[in-house]
Amino acid sequence: MDNSIRRRAIREIRMILETAGYDVEEEGDPFDLSALLGKECILALCTDDPDLARHFDQKPFILEEEGEKIRCKKLILTQNRSISPDEGILWNLADLGRYAGEASVARITGERYSIQWTQPGKQEQNQVRQKPIPGHISCLPVHISKKDAISISGEKGEARLRLIPHWAYRYTCAGHASYKGKHINFDAARTGAISAINGLPQDIDPDEATESEILPDAELVRPSIAAKEAEEMIITSIISSLAKRVRIKTESGDAIFSEEKTFKPSREQIERTIWLLYVPVWQVRGRHIVEVNATTGEILSEPMDEGVELL
Repeated sequence: MDNSIRRRAIREIRMILETAGYDVEEEGDPFDLSALLGKECILALCTDDPDLARHFDQKPFILEEEGEKIRCKKLILTQNRSISPDEGILWNLADLGRYAGEASVARITGERYSIQWTQPGKQEQNQVRQKPIPGHISCLPVHISKKDAISISGEKGEARLRLIPHWAYRYTCAGHASYKGKHINFDAARTGAISAINGLPQDIDPDEATESEILPDAELVRPSIAAKEAEEMIITSIISSLAKRVRIKTESGDAIFSEEKTFKPSREQIERTIWLLYVPVWQVRGRHIVEVNATTGEILSEPMDEGVELL
């Protein structure tokens, strides 16, 4: 792990823990941070070194508080996919981005923030999420009733609920490039979605979706774009969005030269999670076919899938 990335990661972890109410101290070897909240102790280490991670994971750390011995939890942040602790909690950069975002919102709203100490890194590091429970899907909520959808559409006819597939994603990028004294930073953490029918970007917040049973009488539309193909499209889009064009001026004698270069992050610098998400849409058939987003109530100017043609 690059030392500058490591320092920034330690700073972010500290802010997350402090937002959750922990009293945090920076430490030296063999870990980077210690955090106390009541009788709970968290020790954090940022490393890509498997030997350091293994030693930290296997070594027990005990906090003695008022004569009571408390075993400390261990948190390991790494970009190294080969690190898989037996005891410690594993975070990758995507996990760090998610917790940092949650902590940031808590600081803004003034709400109490509590960390759920689970093992997200092992399941979600650079992979497509596991399939949901049979009969369950990740779906945006239905806020618009059939009656309201018909009224919004302006048509007199029947309405049916269709669940349109999308590939949702969450990513974190941490990296930089240097060229002739210029430092280019690619740090970013965002979510997004593309249509699983035509691959076009969609204005959807994946965090609004919930895991739920397939709604009765709803038509589940099958994706046309496979997970691997979607991942390639998403990675290409992310790299393009994070590309930075830099103008560099150099002097040689009395002459000044200007050079422009474009810098992009590498695939390895992007931690991503991709999963299938459905958007509920009311299709109203009257004199015309009108589609109404069942979450927002918005009339769609274009169909969400290729099986419908607006008249």
